[in-house]
Amino acid sequence: MLAATNTTGIILVALGALAIAFSIVAFVLRNRARGKKAEVPNALRPGPADAALETPLLNRLQGWVVVLMTFFVIWFPIQWLLEPSTNYAQENELRALAEQRGAEAVLPYSADNQLGVGCTRCHGATLEGGVIPYTDPTTGQQGYAYPKNLTTICAGILDPAGNHPTIVSVDDIYQVIQQGRGAMPSWSIRYAGAQNHVVTELP
Repeated sequence: MLAATNTTGIILVALGALAIAFSIVAFVLRNRARGKKAEVPNALRPGPADAALETPLLNRLQGWVVVLMTFFVIWFPIQWLLEPSTNYAQENELRALAEQRGAEAVLPYSADNQLGVGCTRCHGATLEGGVIPYTDPTTGQQGYAYPKNLTTICAGILDPAGNHPTIVSVDDIYQVIQQGRGAMPSWSIRYAGAQNHVVTELP
């Protein structure tokens, strides 16, 4: 496209001629500067002495060793001093996230809380116990049931209020949730559950 017009073509030819002329002049001047004496190619000339090559390299390597050693001497104590506080902050963050997930899990299921099971419907808004209508499956007698205080269930038989006399280990908690007990129905599909439109399966 540059040679589409006569002017552009002339300019390109002139630039090419100047480049060729410059190359010829540079070649001639280079030969004059060297003279007629034959020169040894650079590849065949003797290289610098070993001391000239090894000493600067050795000095650079030793310098980098000093720099790296200085860095690690400073960095390791700093990390050792900061690591406990970092781990403590991470542990608190994980605990806060676990508490948040647990608080959401006991709430009723909703579009915004799809992992909610709904423990608060029977055990109260604060999970400290509740009152629900209950029909005895054996006698058919209607009455009320009093779901336990879940905030102390991990204490089990050690609960000062004595709310969980049959809970000795975590396995007992799993068993109650899976199979149900008293007024609490089974919440595992392996038994009589799930009791909600949300399928709750426990291992």
